[in-house]
Amino acid sequence: MHTVEIWVRAWLVALALCFVAAGVPAHASGDSSCYPTWKPVSLTSGCANLAALSPSNDTRANLLLLTVRPGAPTQPYPKFEWQDRALGRTFFTWAQMQQVYGPAPTPVADEQAASSFGSRCASLASGTAAFHAALVADRQVSAAERDALDKARTALAKDCSGNATPLQTEWPAGMASAGARAFLGYLQAADAFYAGDWPVARQRFTALEKARVGWVAEAASYMAIRVEINAAQQGSFDEYGTFLGPAKTDQAAVSRAKTAIDGYLKRFPKGRYAGSAAGLERRTAWLGGDLAGLSRTYDRLLGAAPAGSEAALTLVREIDNKLLFAKDAGAAMQSPVLLATYDLMRMRSADGRETPRFTAAELAAQQPRFAARPDLYAYLLAAQAFYVERDAARTLSLTATRARGQGPAPVGFSSAILRGLAMADRRDPGEAMFWQSTLDTAQAPYQRPLVELALAIVLERGGRIELAFAPRSPITDPTIREILLRKVAAPGLLRRVARDASLDRHQRDVALFSLLGGDLQRGHFADFGRDRALVQNDADTTGSMGTFPLDDKIPVGLFASGIWSDVYPCPALAATAGRLATNPLDPTARLCLGDFWRINGFDRLGSADDTEPASTDDLVKKDLGPALGASTSQFPGTTITRASLYPPIIANPRSPAPERAYALFRSVMCYAPSGNNDCGGADVAKAQRRTWYETLKADYPESRWARDLRYYW
Repeated sequence: MHTVEIWVRAWLVALALCFVAAGVPAHASGDSSCYPTWKPVSLTSGCANLAALSPSNDTRANLLLLTVRPGAPTQPYPKFEWQDRALGRTFFTWAQMQQVYGPAPTPVADEQAASSFGSRCASLASGTAAFHAALVADRQVSAAERDALDKARTALAKDCSGNATPLQTEWPAGMASAGARAFLGYLQAADAFYAGDWPVARQRFTALEKARVGWVAEAASYMAIRVEINAAQQGSFDEYGTFLGPAKTDQAAVSRAKTAIDGYLKRFPKGRYAGSAAGLERRTAWLGGDLAGLSRTYDRLLGAAPAGSEAALTLVREIDNKLLFAKDAGAAMQSPVLLATYDLMRMRSADGRETPRFTAAELAAQQPRFAARPDLYAYLLAAQAFYVERDAARTLSLTATRARGQGPAPVGFSSAILRGLAMADRRDPGEAMFWQSTLDTAQAPYQRPLVELALAIVLERGGRIELAFAPRSPITDPTIREILLRKVAAPGLLRRVARDASLDRHQRDVALFSLLGGDLQRGHFADFGRDRALVQNDADTTGSMGTFPLDDKIPVGLFASGIWSDVYPCPALAATAGRLATNPLDPTARLCLGDFWRINGFDRLGSADDTEPASTDDLVKKDLGPALGASTSQFPGTTITRASLYPPIIANPRSPAPERAYALFRSVMCYAPSGNNDCGGADVAKAQRRTWYETLKADYPESRWARDLRYYW
């Protein structure tokens, strides 16, 4: 047996012991802003998605996962920006997913896809280019005529200026050639179109459909479609762009648009605008409320779209915008992929208080529509049992044959994840082994880190996080490891990671920062003097506390060469820690430690990386398991807050006057100027703040601090 295999077996034996340890109470957490709950399951929708099909995913993410073909090419992970570190490689935004599964869309493409308007002016620039190319290609048109017509085309931009514009009354004269007159007629029709005068535009384009200039005839036939589309939807949207439904749409114009599409495709089956005309068929179906027809078209197009293409991504965005949230969309869908995406959305908890009752009976009634995808139907059965019924035993039964040995394809992988979640819910002693086996098949983007997260939670729950940092540990994702380091790890593990030159600098610096910060915050002042020697000469001092540990650089250098004092004289931090190691109640040292924290921004530490935010999942009757980093820290000692440094000095009548006055000043200033506590610990009543203020004014009226302090908050 190979050495690695022997180690893995030993690692798994140690891992299995986690289950005989006392369970750690679950600390529920949930989505807040764009910071995810660090657990592989959630009921509520946030901005972060998982590589497994989930009710919490963006519907676009679930749909794209369902259309990914095994072996389809993917792009490298996007480069980390600081805000992306909060997601690690376990979670991803829709924008990141598009970069991995296809070319990144342009902002314009995304904006247009999100808009329901389909503005007629979107084609102004491209139409101008096509018009000029057709002019150049027509040899009947003289250079002078071409220049005059080009200028007239440019003048149409006023129609899209955002102001109401009347039809033009002055047009180029002297159009001698028949071709020039045809192009002029097209411009006059386009003027009516961009000005929004549909009756005039309809009349003028219809008159040009038999023009002898080929481009004019074809373009007029195509524009007749767009006239009717725009006429149909003129009253379909409110001031915010929300589609008001087929009842607010001119259905006679929709019918004329369908006729115009059929006419164009019959005359020009391979024409310049055939693709766009076919796309407008989808718009007529949407405007007309034909959701069944729209669903069939989308299903066909999804099957034909090349994997990883911009066309595939655009189609997913369009389906999300036009179909998935339409009233009664589920009843209209015959496509297993579309229906599964819709069903997963229905399993989502809208407000965190309860799961929608998407019943097993409703799902059973859909079974005939999943005839072509029994694997997908089987997954939905298990998902409904887990997310809606909260029946982990039934979930295990439904995934018993399908989840084991599944490859990286999204449905198989999702079944495996669901089975593991059900095992976690039941504290199954085989959970760790299951996650370990699942790692072998987690090959697609974002899959392995998700499994690593589940495995790391098992370790944390069993009180054995050191296994995540053992040699050749299967938990390799840096963000997962860093959460454990800064939230749970004991000093010994932090020292070992900080010294491990085989690890990346960011991870080592997070460990060292957490160690040194923990030494000070937990009262290990003698240890701080020794651990400080681990700070390298080139250690950073500029990283923001508010974004720790998301920046590329971690400011561990502050512990060796930070700013020690500003308005109150203090020695170097090492000297302060040394005095506290000898006498934890030393008033000067306590004040100087507080000033070090205040001056260097420790009050804001980690405020942009709340991996355990207030949760809507907390409100669910039965929470879906603990989050990573939610257990009690293994760093011994009681946390010292800045607010807790001052009361012993104030209460001690033998405290020197300058120190006691400054402690009173700082205690009041903890609440300046907002009235909120910026120093940590429990809030104190305003009456207590008033007492501090009055004591300072009464006992030390000549001190600088009494003179500077004019209010209490």
